[in-house]
Amino acid sequence: MYMLVKNINTLNKQEERLIFAMQLLGDKTRFKMFKLLLSNQQMCVSQIAEKLDITVSAVSQHFKNFELVGLVNKERNGQKICYVLKASDPLVEQLINLSVN
Repeated sequence: MYMLVKNINTLNKQEERLIFAMQLLGDKTRFKMFKLLLSNQQMCVSQIAEKLDITVSAVSQHFKNFELVGLVNKERNGQKICYVLKASDPLVEQLINLSVN
């Protein structure tokens, strides 16, 4: 069932964030990174680079976008930078539901 939209000419912050997140995950590499975080509690940049056969620098660049939209938390473990999904964030919950079905 579709809801009537009062004003289609303006978007609220949640809608803007959803659009950015969908654009972000529209890239195959970033979607794979998202799925890797789903299957692991936390992953470090070097682990993700190894799994996806891309450079550490590329992974870091991709995760800057994940951070901008607020999908992940960044944690430093010694010299390693690791990421974990913000599973309690409603947008992340929606994206998880979309990606596992």
